[in-house]
Amino acid sequence: MSGGERTFIDACLTRAIALYLAQNTGRRFDTLFSDEADGPLDPEHKRMFMAMKREVLRLGGYRQEFFITQTPHLATMADAVIDLDAMQAEPRAGIDASDR
Repeated sequence: MSGGERTFIDACLTRAIALYLAQNTGRRFDTLFSDEADGPLDPEHKRMFMAMKREVLRLGGYRQEFFITQTPHLATMADAVIDLDAMQAEPRAGIDASDR
């Protein structure tokens, strides 16, 4: 299997387990998390990956998924984007640089 195929299968299996637990244990989780899982996927599989993520949210009754991506196209498909590069840390009053 290619790296992209392994990534897609791993993400699907992980989400299948999450769906099983959500439907069979009575425990409810509102949020899923993933970190740069789309890296080895080609553009077509990245779109399929995002569709799969949305379907899992719907099936499992999850409110949201936070995911990290370096792929601008996937970021544009997200409902909201937190752009860490655009953020700047501002020191709070009473805390100087030596306290950090």
